[in-house]
Amino acid sequence: MWPISEPALRETGITTTWNAAPGLPLVHADHHGLLQVFLNLVRNSVRALENGANREIHVSAAVERDLVVVRFRDTGPGVANPEQLFRPFQPGAQSVGLGLYISRAILRSHGGGLRYEKEETGSCFTVELWPAEDSIQEQRWDRTRP
Repeated sequence: MWPISEPALRETGITTTWNAAPGLPLVHADHHGLLQVFLNLVRNSVRALENGANREIHVSAAVERDLVVVRFRDTGPGVANPEQLFRPFQPGAQSVGLGLYISRAILRSHGGGLRYEKEETGSCFTVELWPAEDSIQEQRWDRTRP
């Protein structure tokens, strides 16, 4: 995903960092759907950072509670009404207000999820994905090797 969005982010003066834990397993998801979700989250962050002085996006990925968790954090102004998130056609949305709603639906179709985590500054959207069964078995097999 990063090669797709990196040039555009650089042109807008947004600093990006990617921190993926080593040995992340494969996940249950449609490649194109997951890419669409990630691009939507990055686009939302770009809009939030348009007028900010500190323009950063931090993406991290790790295994937590048997799930692969990917967090998209930005240094924007945050979300004024988090209870309105994930609703279609919400008032005040910059476009039609379907991005987060559709992104959550894409992830749920594979047993995953998308949620907003309140932070003191900026925004954090968290993607949760189930590891692919084959991936877990491969990891267990690798651990039993001498």
